[in-house]
Amino acid sequence: SQTGIQLCTSQLNRIVDYPVKDLTITVEAGMRIDELTKIVSAEGQRLPLDVPQSNRATIGGVIATNTSGSKRFSYGTIRDYVIGISAIDGRGNLFKSGGRVVKNVAGYDLGKMLVGSLGTLAVISQVSLNLRPKPQSMSMVWFQFDSCQTVDQALEAIVTSGTRPTAVEYCNAKAARQIAAEARLELPADHHILCVCYEGPENEVNWQTTQIAAEWNQYSPLSVQTVETEEATRLYNAFTEYQTSSDDPVTLKAVLLPSQMIKFIEKATQLNIAVQAHAADGIVFGHLPDSASSLDEVQQIFKELKTTIDPKTGYLNIYQCESDWSDSLPLFCSPPAGWELMKQFKNALDPEHLLNSQRFNELVEI
Repeated sequence: SQTGIQLCTSQLNRIVDYPVKDLTITVEAGMRIDELTKIVSAEGQRLPLDVPQSNRATIGGVIATNTSGSKRFSYGTIRDYVIGISAIDGRGNLFKSGGRVVKNVAGYDLGKMLVGSLGTLAVISQVSLNLRPKPQSMSMVWFQFDSCQTVDQALEAIVTSGTRPTAVEYCNAKAARQIAAEARLELPADHHILCVCYEGPENEVNWQTTQIAAEWNQYSPLSVQTVETEEATRLYNAFTEYQTSSDDPVTLKAVLLPSQMIKFIEKATQLNIAVQAHAADGIVFGHLPDSASSLDEVQQIFKELKTTIDPKTGYLNIYQCESDWSDSLPLFCSPPAGWELMKQFKNALDPEHLLNSQRFNELVEI
C-alpha cells in the first residue's frame, strides 16, 4: 500500500485562553500533554486522563485517537472534556464546533465526531477543554489472587462496594512483574493482580483503602499491599505507560463487556501474552511474546483469541506492531458499529480521501 505523509502539528502549541476560575482552557492542538499538565497543575487543576508517552502525545492526537486510561471508569474519556474544536477538513476549509464555555450546546456537535476519528475527517487545530480540580491524595491497593475466577468474583463486587474507586487495573503475572519493576517497587507478582486506585481527601482515601481490603477478604487474596504517596504515583504511571512501552513485536487491544473479559484473559495468558486491562471497563491490552516472531504465528494467535469474543459485543484489533506487518494485520477484526455512517461523514468532509485514507480501505480479516 502507498505510504501516507505525516503532518506534524507540534508548532501549534500556544495557550489561546485560560480563565482559571472557569476551569476551562483553550490551546492549539499541537501542545504536548505533559506541557498542558504542567500549566494547569500550577493552578491546582488537571485534565483527568491517563495518556502514555505524554512528552510526545499532543492534545489533538489524544482526541483523534480517543486515548484514555483506567480513570475513564470514574472520570470518562476525552470526549467528556472537549467543549470546543476548530479543525480543517479535507477541502481545506476551517470549521468550528462548540465554544470556550461549558454551556454551549447550540446545533449538532460536529466536534464530537472528531474524537476517535484517527485524522480521517479533519486536522484538529484548536481545542477548548473542561478541567477538574487536582485531588488531595491518591493510594492504590495491590491484590494478588490465585485464579481468574476469583478475580471475576471480586470485580463483580465492585458495583456494590461501599467505596468509589477511581480506577481498577488487572494484570497477569507476566505483566505484573514488568509493571512493578518499572515502578521500582517490590510487589508480589506471581499470580493474577487487581490494583484499585482511590483519589480524594486524605481521610476518605485512607478509609476506602481499608474498606476495600475488608470487602475483598472473602475472596481470600494471596496478598494485599497498599501503596501510597509518591510510590502510588509511580505505580499508576507504570500502568499508564505499560500499554505502549513494551518492546514486544505486537500489542493488541480488545474491547469487551466486562463480564466477558475473564474468558479472553484466560486464553491470552495460556498463549504467554502479557495482559493488562482496565478491568472495570473491559478494555484489554496484550503484549505478544518475542517467540511470536513471524507473521503466521501472530495471525494464528489472533485466530485463537477471536474464538473468545462475541463480535456483537466486542472486538479485537492491532494497537501497535512491526511496520512491515501493518498491511497484513487487522485494524478491525470486523467492521465497527456505524461503519457506513462513518463513510458518509468521510465523503462529506474529505471527498478526495486525502486524510489518512488507508483507514477506509478494505478491512483486513483474520
